[in-house]
Amino acid sequence: MIIKPPARVPESLSGIYALQPLRRRTGDIVLAATVIAAVIALFALWSDPSSAGTRGTRVKQGEPTRVFVMAGFTPDCAFKGYPQIVVETPPAKGMVETVDGADTTIQYSLSGKCVGAPIKGTAIIYKPAPGQTGEDSFTVSGRLGNGEPATRTFSVIIDSSGNPE
Repeated sequence: MIIKPPARVPESLSGIYALQPLRRRTGDIVLAATVIAAVIALFALWSDPSSAGTRGTRVKQGEPTRVFVMAGFTPDCAFKGYPQIVVETPPAKGMVETVDGADTTIQYSLSGKCVGAPIKGTAIIYKPAPGQTGEDSFTVSGRLGNGEPATRTFSVIIDSSGNPE
């Protein structure tokens, strides 16, 4: 509801009318900041420091490359068990395997207190088929610590060096 002041606002009420638009803008700013924080948290959950920008993880022809580690842990940062991971959409130019027991560092936790803690997890490894180059992708799903499923699509770039451009 928009409140429009009368043509002539009594001096005693002019401050109230002047604050109305500010309140509406402040609410919009708080809502926008909340949405931005939620999006950043979701990106952090699936962050991958080995990515080459937004295009994908670089992998060397013929060599298996760890593209991500999914780990299960309790709110006090203790190991909770290895998540079960399923390849939902396989890659066209290679294969994906998972290996339990991979060392990693927690990149995101709901409380924030586990970030940086070492933990074991399940590595997601991509191995390009012989002779393949270019871009490829695959989708995996797994269960998060709260039992909720999590799905992510990974992009890889296969080249002779496996290094970022």
